[in-house]
Amino acid sequence: MADPRGTLTIADRALTRITRQVALDVPGVAPEDAGTVERTLGRGYPRVHWQRAGDRARVEVEVAITWPASATTVTRAVQEAVHRELGRLADQDVLAVSVAVRDVVRPTAAPPRARVR
Repeated sequence: MADPRGTLTIADRALTRITRQVALDVPGVAPEDAGTVERTLGRGYPRVHWQRAGDRARVEVEVAITWPASATTVTRAVQEAVHRELGRLADQDVLAVSVAVRDVVRPTAAPPRARVR
């Protein structure tokens, strides 16, 4: 007979951090410090929103992407990575992962070009 050892509860905050890091690891997702004034004010991307019932979850992720990444390719990769990693790392049954691109930024390595010559 199996020895019952109790239950494990993972807080939304921990799942949010996992999801943010997984999204940031996807090629084409802009790093947290890239781009807009919102990032400077601490309201940057990715943003994560949850709907959970026990170990079942629906996740909404808002990201910024780097120019010229394909929004379709990046969002699909974020969906797959979040679904896979939340199942693997947190044993979450992810019913749906919705990903929205909210900003497009220049890559941080490329300095802006002069507009006037």
